[in-house]
Amino acid sequence: MRGVVAGLVVGVAAAVAVAVTAGEDAKRVGAPAAKPDAAERYIADWRRSQLGTWKVVLHWQRIVGSSRLDDEIRTAQRPPDRLSVALGSVDARRGDRRLSCAADADGHLHCRDAGAAPPYDQDVDANEAVLRGQLLGPNRLYEVTATSAHCYDLRLRFTYPVPPYGRRARFCFDEATGAPTLRDIDRVEGRDVQEATSVSGEVTEADLAPPPAAGG
Repeated sequence: MRGVVAGLVVGVAAAVAVAVTAGEDAKRVGAPAAKPDAAERYIADWRRSQLGTWKVVLHWQRIVGSSRLDDEIRTAQRPPDRLSVALGSVDARRGDRRLSCAADADGHLHCRDAGAAPPYDQDVDANEAVLRGQLLGPNRLYEVTATSAHCYDLRLRFTYPVPPYGRRARFCFDEATGAPTLRDIDRVEGRDVQEATSVSGEVTEADLAPPPAAGG
């Protein structure tokens, strides 16, 4: 389950790293009319969230049939520094280096240098380019609808193996900071919901420091 949550922590930023093209064998499933303005607004809000300084606590819930699993995700960002913590797993970046941390069988947290990270702005630009391919143009994978200020619904237009945002998804962003406040993704295998319980634009060094080892 830790692997599942770690994938979720990466969340939107990791999802856009999946290159998507609608092949000739893709089967259309009744997409509504295009709404490029909503897609452009979503992309702008997504980019703002990537470049902003904020910290957020999200209540995470995975729903599979009648089963539910709950946890908490804590993310702090002050580009290029970023830290996400959930269920004993940590994903972090400090400056131009990536940091990988995970708890061992005894619950002790161990961190290691995970290598050089690409320039932050360059990474955001590359992910935005993939996102544009997914949401814009005649072969876009998702239809985007703005449901309210800074909230968007994404609906799959084609049957597609392992779509990055499932069959449908909803994303919301905080107006003041740009932080993600809702990530609700409905997949065939289940539904994952991350909903903010607190948001702040103040980020300190302590917020960006990995948690201490258990018992340390």
